[in-house]
Amino acid sequence: MKLFYSPTSPYARKCLALAIEKGLERDIGLLTVSPMANPVDLLAANPLAKVPALVLPDGRCIVDSRVICQHIDSLSATPRLIPPDTAARLDTLTREAQADGINDDAFLLTMEGKRPAEQRSPEWIERWVSAILRSVAFFDTHVPQRDQPDLGDIALACALGYLDLRHGALEWRKSAPSLAGWFATISARPSLANSAPPPA
Repeated sequence: MKLFYSPTSPYARKCLALAIEKGLERDIGLLTVSPMANPVDLLAANPLAKVPALVLPDGRCIVDSRVICQHIDSLSATPRLIPPDTAARLDTLTREAQADGINDDAFLLTMEGKRPAEQRSPEWIERWVSAILRSVAFFDTHVPQRDQPDLGDIALACALGYLDLRHGALEWRKSAPSLAGWFATISARPSLANSAPPPA
Protein backbone atom coordinates (compact mmCIF):
# COMPACT_ATOMS: atom_id res chain seq x y z
CA MET A 1 0.00 0.00 0.00
CA LYS A 2 1.06 3.58 -0.58
CA LEU A 3 -0.08 6.55 1.49
CA PHE A 4 -0.04 10.05 0.05
CA TYR A 5 1.16 11.98 3.05
CA SER A 6 2.15 15.43 4.27
CA PRO A 7 4.20 15.65 7.49
CA THR A 8 2.16 18.61 8.72
CA SER A 9 -1.28 17.12 8.03
CA PRO A 10 -2.98 15.93 11.24
CA TYR A 11 -5.31 13.77 9.15
CA ALA A 12 -2.41 11.97 7.46
CA ARG A 13 -0.60 11.71 10.78
CA LYS A 14 -3.65 10.00 12.28
CA CYS A 15 -3.52 7.31 9.60
CA LEU A 16 0.19 6.75 10.03
CA ALA A 17 -0.04 6.67 13.83
CA LEU A 18 -2.86 4.14 13.61
CA ALA A 19 -0.78 1.96 11.29
CA ILE A 20 2.13 2.11 13.75
CA GLU A 21 -0.17 1.14 16.63
CA LYS A 22 -1.31 -1.82 14.54
CA GLY A 23 2.26 -2.80 13.64
CA LEU A 24 1.51 -2.30 9.94
CA GLU A 25 3.76 0.66 9.13
CA ARG A 26 6.15 -1.53 7.11
CA ASP A 27 3.26 -2.44 4.80
CA ILE A 28 2.64 1.20 3.90
CA GLY A 29 5.00 3.26 1.75
CA LEU A 30 4.82 7.00 2.33
CA LEU A 31 4.54 9.28 -0.69
CA THR A 32 5.31 12.71 0.76
CA VAL A 33 3.61 15.44 -1.24
CA SER A 34 2.57 19.09 -0.95
CA PRO A 35 -1.16 19.06 -1.77
CA MET A 36 -1.26 22.79 -2.51
CA ALA A 37 1.18 22.18 -5.38
CA ASN A 38 -1.35 19.85 -7.08
CA PRO A 39 1.16 17.07 -7.85
CA VAL A 40 0.10 14.97 -10.80
CA ASP A 41 0.34 11.63 -9.01
CA LEU A 42 -1.86 12.85 -6.16
CA LEU A 43 -4.43 14.29 -8.56
CA ALA A 44 -4.56 10.96 -10.37
CA ALA A 45 -5.27 9.15 -7.09
CA ASN A 46 -7.53 11.78 -5.52
CA PRO A 47 -9.01 14.53 -7.72
CA LEU A 48 -9.67 16.55 -4.57
CA ALA A 49 -5.89 16.97 -4.22
CA LYS A 50 -6.09 16.18 -0.51
CA VAL A 51 -4.08 13.97 1.79
CA PRO A 52 -4.24 11.37 3.05
CA ALA A 53 -5.06 9.07 0.17
CA LEU A 54 -4.29 5.37 0.41
CA VAL A 55 -3.54 3.38 -2.75
CA LEU A 56 -4.30 -0.31 -2.28
CA PRO A 57 -2.26 -3.14 -3.83
CA ASP A 58 -4.94 -3.62 -6.53
CA GLY A 59 -4.70 0.05 -7.53
CA ARG A 60 -7.87 1.29 -5.89
CA CYS A 61 -7.57 4.47 -3.86
CA ILE A 62 -9.27 5.21 -0.54
CA VAL A 63 -9.69 8.86 0.43
CA ASP A 64 -10.62 10.61 3.69
CA SER A 65 -8.74 9.81 6.87
CA ARG A 66 -11.75 8.27 8.59
CA VAL A 67 -12.29 5.77 5.79
CA ILE A 68 -8.56 5.02 5.61
CA CYS A 69 -8.36 4.42 9.35
CA GLN A 70 -11.30 2.03 9.27
CA HIS A 71 -9.58 0.08 6.49
CA ILE A 72 -6.24 -0.04 8.29
CA ASP A 73 -7.91 -1.20 11.50
CA SER A 74 -9.61 -4.02 9.60
CA LEU A 75 -6.30 -5.44 8.35
CA SER A 76 -5.41 -7.15 11.61
CA ALA A 77 -7.46 -8.36 14.55
CA THR A 78 -5.22 -6.94 17.28
CA PRO A 79 -5.01 -4.44 18.66
CA ARG A 80 -8.48 -3.37 17.64
CA LEU A 81 -8.57 0.44 17.68
CA ILE A 82 -12.19 0.68 16.55
CA PRO A 83 -14.24 -1.51 18.92
CA PRO A 84 -16.65 -4.00 17.34
CA ASP A 85 -19.28 -3.38 20.01
CA THR A 86 -21.84 -0.94 18.61
CA ALA A 87 -21.97 1.47 21.55
CA ALA A 88 -18.21 1.56 22.00
CA ARG A 89 -17.70 1.92 18.26
CA LEU A 90 -20.05 4.91 18.08
CA ASP A 91 -18.27 6.53 21.01
CA THR A 92 -14.85 6.04 19.40
CA LEU A 93 -15.92 7.33 16.00
CA THR A 94 -17.73 10.29 17.55
CA ARG A 95 -14.58 11.29 19.44
CA GLU A 96 -12.61 10.91 16.22
CA ALA A 97 -15.08 13.22 14.46
CA GLN A 98 -14.85 15.76 17.28
CA ALA A 99 -11.06 15.74 17.10
CA ASP A 100 -11.20 16.08 13.32
CA GLY A 101 -13.51 19.04 13.85
CA ILE A 102 -10.74 20.73 15.83
CA ASN A 103 -8.45 20.08 12.87
CA ASP A 104 -11.01 21.47 10.44
CA ASP A 105 -11.32 24.75 12.30
CA ALA A 106 -7.59 24.97 12.96
CA PHE A 107 -6.83 24.44 9.28
CA LEU A 108 -9.34 27.12 8.26
CA LEU A 109 -7.72 29.43 10.79
CA THR A 110 -4.32 28.66 9.27
CA MET A 111 -5.53 29.41 5.75
CA GLU A 112 -7.26 32.60 6.86
CA GLY A 113 -3.98 33.76 8.35
CA LYS A 114 -2.35 33.50 4.94
CA ARG A 115 -4.77 36.02 3.43
CA PRO A 116 -3.93 39.72 3.36
CA ALA A 117 -4.90 41.29 6.68
CA GLU A 118 -7.61 43.44 5.12
CA GLN A 119 -9.30 40.36 3.63
CA ARG A 120 -9.49 38.35 6.84
CA SER A 121 -12.83 37.88 8.57
CA PRO A 122 -12.76 38.68 12.30
CA GLU A 123 -16.16 37.03 12.69
CA TRP A 124 -15.02 33.72 11.23
CA ILE A 125 -11.72 33.82 13.10
CA GLU A 126 -13.60 34.31 16.36
CA ARG A 127 -15.98 31.48 15.51
CA TRP A 128 -13.15 29.04 14.71
CA VAL A 129 -11.12 29.96 17.78
CA SER A 130 -14.18 29.66 20.03
CA ALA A 131 -15.05 26.24 18.61
CA ILE A 132 -11.50 25.00 19.11
CA LEU A 133 -11.30 26.20 22.71
CA ARG A 134 -14.76 24.86 23.55
CA SER A 135 -13.76 21.47 22.17
CA VAL A 136 -10.51 21.46 24.12
CA ALA A 137 -12.47 22.32 27.28
CA PHE A 138 -14.87 19.46 26.55
CA PHE A 139 -12.04 16.97 26.21
CA ASP A 140 -10.43 18.30 29.40
CA THR A 141 -13.48 17.01 31.26
CA HIS A 142 -13.47 13.76 29.28
CA VAL A 143 -9.81 12.77 29.44
CA PRO A 144 -9.25 9.23 28.13
CA GLN A 145 -8.35 6.62 30.74
CA ARG A 146 -7.40 3.70 28.48
CA ASP A 147 -4.07 1.85 28.64
CA GLN A 148 -4.40 1.03 24.93
CA PRO A 149 -5.50 4.11 22.97
CA ASP A 150 -8.29 3.77 20.46
CA LEU A 151 -8.80 5.68 17.24
CA GLY A 152 -10.56 8.52 19.04
CA ASP A 153 -7.54 8.98 21.30
CA ILE A 154 -5.11 8.94 18.37
CA ALA A 155 -7.22 11.51 16.53
CA LEU A 156 -7.33 13.77 19.57
CA ALA A 157 -3.57 13.60 20.07
CA CYS A 158 -3.02 14.51 16.41
CA ALA A 159 -5.41 17.44 16.71
CA LEU A 160 -3.63 18.80 19.78
CA GLY A 161 -0.31 18.35 18.02
CA TYR A 162 -1.62 20.40 15.11
CA LEU A 163 -2.67 23.17 17.47
CA ASP A 164 0.86 23.22 18.84
CA LEU A 165 2.28 23.30 15.33
CA ARG A 166 0.11 26.06 13.86
CA HIS A 167 -1.63 27.84 16.71
CA GLY A 168 0.61 27.86 19.75
CA ALA A 169 -0.62 31.36 20.56
CA LEU A 170 -3.94 29.83 21.64
CA GLU A 171 -2.10 28.29 24.63
CA TRP A 172 -4.72 25.59 24.97
CA ARG A 173 -2.94 23.95 27.92
CA LYS A 174 -3.69 26.89 30.21
CA SER A 175 -7.39 26.05 30.32
CA ALA A 176 -7.01 22.28 29.97
CA PRO A 177 -4.44 21.00 32.49
CA SER A 178 -5.81 17.47 32.68
CA LEU A 179 -5.82 17.14 28.91
CA ALA A 180 -2.31 18.60 28.77
CA GLY A 181 -1.04 15.88 31.12
CA TRP A 182 -2.71 13.17 29.07
CA PHE A 183 -1.29 14.62 25.85
CA ALA A 184 2.25 14.62 27.25
CA THR A 185 1.91 10.95 28.14
CA ILE A 186 0.36 9.73 24.90
CA SER A 187 2.79 11.78 22.81
CA ALA A 188 5.61 9.56 24.07
CA ARG A 189 4.10 6.48 22.43
CA PRO A 190 6.09 5.37 19.36
CA SER A 191 3.05 5.85 17.13
CA LEU A 192 2.90 9.54 17.92
CA ALA A 193 6.58 10.23 18.57
CA ASN A 194 7.50 8.70 15.20
CA SER A 195 4.78 10.56 13.30
CA ALA A 196 5.25 13.97 14.92
CA PRO A 197 5.30 16.91 12.50
CA PRO A 198 8.53 18.83 12.00
CA PRO A 199 8.98 21.96 14.09
CA ALA A 200 7.16 24.99 12.71
